Formats: sequence, C-alpha cells, structure tokens
Amino acid sequence: MKVPGGERLDQIDGLRAVAVLAVVGFHTLLGAWHGGRAPLWVACGARGVDLFFAISGFCLAYPFLRARRLTGTTGPAYGAFLARRLSRIAPPYWIALLGFAALGLTGFGFPTAAAVHRGPEVLRELGLDAVFLTSSAPTFDASFWTIGIEMRWYLLFPLLLGVYMRSRVAFGAVGLACWIAYFFGPFGVADEGTLPCFMLGIVAADVCLARLRIRRYALGAGAATLALAAALQARSAGVDHGDPLWQIAAFLLLVAATGGVFARVLRWAPLRSIGIASFSIYLVHQPILQWLEGVGIAPWSSAVAALACGFGFYYAVERPLFDPGVRAAMEAGLRRLGSLVRPRTLARAPAQPGITPSP
Repeated sequence: MKVPGGERLDQIDGLRAVAVLAVVGFHTLLGAWHGGRAPLWVACGARGVDLFFAISGFCLAYPFLRARRLTGTTGPAYGAFLARRLSRIAPPYWIALLGFAALGLTGFGFPTAAAVHRGPEVLRELGLDAVFLTSSAPTFDASFWTIGIEMRWYLLFPLLLGVYMRSRVAFGAVGLACWIAYFFGPFGVADEGTLPCFMLGIVAADVCLARLRIRRYALGAGAATLALAAALQARSAGVDHGDPLWQIAAFLLLVAATGGVFARVLRWAPLRSIGIASFSIYLVHQPILQWLEGVGIAPWSSAVAALACGFGFYYAVERPLFDPGVRAAMEAGLRRLGSLVRPRTLARAPAQPGITPSP
C-alpha cells in the first residue's frame, strides 16, 4: 500500500495475501469436503472476507486521516472520491463478470447448477451484477456478493469518515446500531452486518497514525479473540460475516500488522506479491476452482491453478487498467458525469491532489 509522500505500508499488502489465501483455502477445502458439516478449519477460512472488509476501511481512511494530521485537510470532493473508487474497482470486475457470463454458455458452465438458469434470468442477473446489485448467491461467481457491498460502502464512506472526525461517540453509535439492526431488525441484510467491520478499519487507521499503545498488545489480544471466535464457530453450522467477535479479531490483527514482528513477517516479498494481486485472485478464483474440481482435478492442484489464473488476470487486465493515464481518463469521464450532481467536499479546506487509497 502506497500513500502520499512516498510512505509505503507493505505489510498491508501482506495482510491482503493472508486474507485472499484464507478465502481460496476455504473454497478449495469446502469443495473437497463431502458430507456433513464442514470442519472448523474449513469454515474459519471464510473469515478472510472479514479481514478484507477491515483492510478496505483502513486503506480508504489512512490517506485522508494522514492528510488531516499533516495539513488540516481531509481529501478530495465526494464526486472525485467516488470516481477514483469506481475507476479502480469496476473495470476489472466488469471484465471478470462478462468473461464468466460468456464462459457460462460453454462447457465451463455457471458456478451454480446450470440447469436451473434460463436466458431471461441470466440476463437479468447480469444487469443487476453490472450495477453492483449482486445477490447473496451470484450466478456468475459466488464471490461477487462482496463487490456490491464494497461499492455501497464507498457511497457511505465519506459521510462516516466525517462522523468519525467529529464525534467518536456518534461513530460508535452508528456501528452499534448496525449490529442491532442486523441481529434484531426485520431485514438482517449483509450490509447492516458488515458495515461495522469497514468502520473498524477506519479506527485501525487512526490507531496506526496516532501510534497508540494498544498496538503493543494487539497481536496477543487478536490471537485470543481468534481462539474464542473459533471456539464459538465450532458450534455454528454456518458462517455469519456480521459476527462482531470475528470483526473485532480482524480489527486487532489489522492493528497488529501496523508495527512489530507481525508487520515484519507480512513484509515478506512473496506475501506482498500475492497481496498486490489479491483483488484479481479474488475475482476469478472460485469459478475456476469449482470447474477444475468438477472435472476431477485434485483440490490443491485446482487451488494452485486458480491462483495462477488470478495472477494472469492481474498482469493482463488489472495492472494495465491501473496505468495512471488510463485511470486519469476514466476518472475524468466519471467526474464529468458526477458534476451534474455537484456534490459537496469532505472538508472546508482545498483538496490535496494525489491522495490515492489502495483497494
């Protein structure tokens, strides 16, 4: 992760690698597990998604909070922020979406049972997925459900960051209200349950910048919280990404990653390489895993092949789209569209150019 002024947080890329490897391992072992409830060590791999959510909040908040500490500003206009996030996330996602939609018409098929899909239904979901209204069980890639949540989170992020900077109590009340609404409200949608995890990422970024003493104890506290969460997970039949205990564990691991021995481990070059390509790996791994295992390829061989395809997608698609000239052109077009709304800025002071949070 690179932030303005040349500062690098390479350990955050390493932590992304941990998250994506956990998710890939979960999908690999879950596909290979036959009969009964998946064992604990399989189900815990799904918690890489919780770690991704917390990292996302951290990476978005860190540059803005850092700029505020250094210059008193908080970043670009609301529309400019959304243009940067959309230009970063949407093009690789749309290419992967169209690719798997096309492959679904071949012998590769859809990740879910192809027999239940008909033309109008597939086209309808393709349109919904394209505008990030993904279902909890997407047709083209079962992992895409998190992308829609991410994009909706981007809409709220500037507002929540403003709340955080003005009142920590109000910010905490929002997170608590989300958990209450998720567990006790009439809807219980994933957005309510996962938003506090993103919000904890904002807190982790501030803890890192303030160099609070909690960082010294975060690794031990995170390990203890993980152990408790895993013990409770053993009694559960499913994986609930709105679980506060797992989200707190992700927060503590994220804080621990900002310094000390854990940060040094996460800076290991192979881990950072996987972390840099983690978005591409996440986008393409699951359908490939399911297809390879479906044709009889051994699970771990399928996992290696899926990781290789993720790296291939990164070098062929994501990295070229991340070229500064390509990004600038996409952002300019999106800002022209956004100028029709004329959104307010995140702060009274002028925006600081070049504040670019990593995905």
